[in-house]
Amino acid sequence: MGTTPLDGAAALVGLDLRVVGPGRLLLDEVSVTASPGRMLAVTGSSGSGKTTLLSVLGGLLRPDSGQVSYAGGPVGTRHGEPRAGTALVLQTYGLVPSLTAEENVSVALRARGVGPRDAVSRSTATLDRLGVGDLVDRLISELSGGQLQRVAVSRALAVEPEVLLADEPTSELDETNRDRVVAELRAEADRGAVVVVATHDPDVAAACDDELHLVDGRVEGLPAGVPVEVIPGHEHDPFRRPGS
Repeated sequence: MGTTPLDGAAALVGLDLRVVGPGRLLLDEVSVTASPGRMLAVTGSSGSGKTTLLSVLGGLLRPDSGQVSYAGGPVGTRHGEPRAGTALVLQTYGLVPSLTAEENVSVALRARGVGPRDAVSRSTATLDRLGVGDLVDRLISELSGGQLQRVAVSRALAVEPEVLLADEPTSELDETNRDRVVAELRAEADRGAVVVVATHDPDVAAACDDELHLVDGRVEGLPAGVPVEVIPGHEHDPFRRPGS
C-alpha cells in the first residue's frame, strides 16, 4: 500500500496548557511544538500528565486555559472529537469488541470515505505490517493485550493521518514487536506526519527525534510557558535530563 506525502509546513502547537483535575493540576503551563516529519516522545512517570497532554493535543479534552492548534486551526470539533486527519492510539485501545480485527480497521477507513473493497484491502495490508495479519477474522474480544495494541496501531496507520498521537503504543509488546511498531511510526514521520508518542520506555524515547519530559504536569527543567522545540539528540539514563 502506498502512502500519501504530506505538506511539511503544518505543526501541532500547544501554548501555556493548563488542565485542572480533582484536587490537583494535571497540566501546569505546558507548551510544546510537535513538528511534521519528526517523532516527539512525551515521557514521565505514571500520573505525570502524558495522557492528559495527548488528549488535549488530539482535541479530546479542552484545556482550562491555554491554546492548542494544528496548522493554525483547531485540533478538535465542537463536540469534543478529533479533527479529520488526526488518529489516536489509546491506552484502552478503543476497539469494538464485537467486530473482527479487520472490521475495526475498515470502519476507520470507511468513515474517511474509502470504499468497501479498498477498505478491506488496506486494512489487511496494514494488519500484516504489524504482524497480526493472521488475526483479520478474529473478534477483538478474543485477542491478547499485545494483539489488541497492534490492531489499534494498525487502525491509526491505515488512515494515513496528518497527526498521529500514540499513548503507550508498545507497553504490551515484546522487543521484536515493539521495534516493529516504532519502525512503522517512524515511517509515518518520514511521510511528513506529526507523530507524538507518550511512553515510559527509554528505548522508545531514544528512537524519537525530540523529547518532552513531564513531572507532575510540568515540563521538567524548562521555564513554564516557554514554547518547546524540545531537546534533540538526547541521551538516556533512563530519562536523564541534560545537566542533571
